[in-house]
Amino acid sequence: MSTSELTSAIGFFLTLTGLLSTFFYVHLSNWFREILELQSKYDENKVGDDDRRRNARIECKYQLKRLYNHVPLLVSVVITIFISAMATMASGMIGQVTPKPLIFQYYETAFTLFIFAYDILTLYFLIHGYFIAHRLSKVINPKSQPAV
Repeated sequence: MSTSELTSAIGFFLTLTGLLSTFFYVHLSNWFREILELQSKYDENKVGDDDRRRNARIECKYQLKRLYNHVPLLVSVVITIFISAMATMASGMIGQVTPKPLIFQYYETAFTLFIFAYDILTLYFLIHGYFIAHRLSKVINPKSQPAV
């Protein structure tokens, strides 16, 4: 495989990874933002027995059921597996080239930095989001805890 063919293939892998991870981060960050909004809404309405506050607490119950489930974790795992597969394939292709052009070191460095940032952000959003949702679940639905 020539250097230009390899560069094109790696560019294709990076494009797929970039597109998929961008869509995923829009989804994951929106999920996290909605969890934060739910927490604020509940905190604002947790005290008081007027109709408006009771209705707000009931809405919080329904929103929590919609947000506190296994879907964000499942999507995160599937996307991470895909990105890891792209990284493994690209790395394997680069490893077969001798002598290795200097540009490929930059590809490997960029991909490594991307995966590091991706993993850190994904873990932060998931752990923090599930922590908030779990805490809200204990307050909103003290008797039943959903399985994540």
